[in-house]
Amino acid sequence: MADPIAETFDHFVVPVDDLVAAEDFYSRVFDGEIVGRNGLNVQQRKRGAVPHTFIRIAEKRIGVYLQSEERPAPAGARGSPTYSFETAEPGFQATLDELATEGVSYDGPVDVPSPLPRKSVFFTDPAGNYFDVYVPAESGHEERRQAGTGRMAAVGYLNLEAPALQASVRFYERALGFEVVGFGEDGREEACEATLRLPGGQVLTLTEGPAAPKGLVMSRTVPGPHIGFYVPAARWEAALAHLDALGIPHGDRGAAKVRRPGEGGTYMDDPAGNVIQLITDGME
Repeated sequence: MADPIAETFDHFVVPVDDLVAAEDFYSRVFDGEIVGRNGLNVQQRKRGAVPHTFIRIAEKRIGVYLQSEERPAPAGARGSPTYSFETAEPGFQATLDELATEGVSYDGPVDVPSPLPRKSVFFTDPAGNYFDVYVPAESGHEERRQAGTGRMAAVGYLNLEAPALQASVRFYERALGFEVVGFGEDGREEACEATLRLPGGQVLTLTEGPAAPKGLVMSRTVPGPHIGFYVPAARWEAALAHLDALGIPHGDRGAAKVRRPGEGGTYMDDPAGNVIQLITDGME
């Protein structure tokens, strides 16, 4: 395992097929607050900006990008990639109530035998992105859970597709310094899933299988859906030098993305085509 680079899974930005429906869903089900809309005026459109909205959930800016292509409807409430939020018991029940009010099909409450969630509800947003809202099993991570002021207390674990499982494992282990916990339920490396742990205690699972259509071009050079990981400021320069030493292409995104003070970071592609952002203190 490489020295720790990224500390925690910070935020995510997903593709959606209807921005208005996504804004309403994320505001209601996740108790989110809309904090910015982009790509909706002539100047932004001339730059080639894709319409997108940022919604504050669990004190993080979660993004939704308007996709340009249709995606197949999900087959059920569970799949990859899965994004998750931690909550407490009252927030869990409020989520179930809101899903019922919205008429959303879901799988739960489910008692999960893994070391992270104790009780989960799985569902999709209107665009078919998979989510898990859960009450953590561990009594730890109190500082992270208390950081949230709304229904969702923290960004939780992350599950990603990995068409080439070993390549993805090596990437997250070497490039970001995550610890490989195991492969499958019996520890065999030929199993179809790998579990990695971040230094901050969150979990990343990689599920072997084809990457699902995202409805947009996925590239580190094209503004759009991505996954953000936090790097402490003291490690920032070392993190960039580490990527350079590994020969991993990275950098800020295309001209359509205009930065304001406090924004930025560097972006790269993982072996499955997921776009990964590294951010540090003062960045969003």
